[in-house]
Amino acid sequence: MTNRQLVRHSPIALSHYRQQMSLSVDLLAKKTSIPSKKIESAEVENNVFTIKQLNKLADILLVPVSYLTFDSVISRELPKVIDFRNKYEDISGEDEEQSYQFQKVAQEAYIDRDNLLSIYESLDENISNFGLNLLGSNAQHDAQLIIDFLNLEEENLLESGSDYYKSWRTIVEKNDVIVLEKLNPSLSSEGMSLYYDKLPIIVILTTGQSPARRLFTLIHELVHLGLKQSALDGNLIYSNYTEEVYCNEVAGYVLVPSSIVYKYYSSNLSLSENILAIRKVTKASRPAVAIQLKQLGLVKQIELEDYLKSLQVENSGGFGVKKRHTTYNHFGKVYLQQVFSAIWKEELTINSAMDLLRIPNRIEDLKYLEDKAFS
Repeated sequence: MTNRQLVRHSPIALSHYRQQMSLSVDLLAKKTSIPSKKIESAEVENNVFTIKQLNKLADILLVPVSYLTFDSVISRELPKVIDFRNKYEDISGEDEEQSYQFQKVAQEAYIDRDNLLSIYESLDENISNFGLNLLGSNAQHDAQLIIDFLNLEEENLLESGSDYYKSWRTIVEKNDVIVLEKLNPSLSSEGMSLYYDKLPIIVILTTGQSPARRLFTLIHELVHLGLKQSALDGNLIYSNYTEEVYCNEVAGYVLVPSSIVYKYYSSNLSLSENILAIRKVTKASRPAVAIQLKQLGLVKQIELEDYLKSLQVENSGGFGVKKRHTTYNHFGKVYLQQVFSAIWKEELTINSAMDLLRIPNRIEDLKYLEDKAFS
């Protein structure tokens, strides 16, 4: 039996990228099925792994395998993120798996932003500084600033099978905000904001959130960005953090102005009937209207919870969703439009685009995404 061929790597790079992902040697060993003693020795010696093992490490560390072969390392500059996850979930800040899952979502979002910045640069397109500046002390005033920022008076909001969510998302994206969707049941979070002066990021953690429910999360995270905050949120309707309550208030006034609620709400109608009547005017999703009714004191917390649960049952299903649908939802319409513009102008190869979108060697999926992006 011949010995497996070992390849050279950089111990400096391995240690750097492991720590960047908040991974201990033991947890990295568990995730790669590589013995921890081998990883420990690999941070001193440079001829320890097979190419298959090095590829496994690169996948977990979210770097190209070539990065593990050079002593010169790259550090991703992530903003400092405030953890607003719910206290009742008893999440320990020392939980290593939680730290890794956070880094995984944040680092992937950073990579997606970095790729889009490169595309804009290749297309010679300028990106304006993020122009939403909220006060943080007057919810209705800040809501109006968001309405003006998104130019909602001129936008045509469409139901489009997602209870208006997709339409709102595209409007946010058109204002140079990256909106990404990510499935991560381990993180106990509904959303994340990562503030940058240019191309700030909203990540919607989709686990347990129907598209209709994601609308409120989307605007909540936009409020964080307007306050120049980078935040990791928990379950928004249960949060007691002052900052979270404020972001909820502003989001409620953006999506469902109180003047419309008081005009169309009737104590003689059921909760569902009131929501449908208000929704027709505001062009907001049913969960968003329900949350605002609770915030305005027109329904109780238990009524809100029961209503949202009933919608969850109604919208359950969707198993077996194809990878290309997930890819479209992850990146969104505006991001994909820029990718295909770069392909058309020969600034980005098809193979590079498939790698960037994480759909290698699937031309039919690339064609599907192109059609969806411009439909």
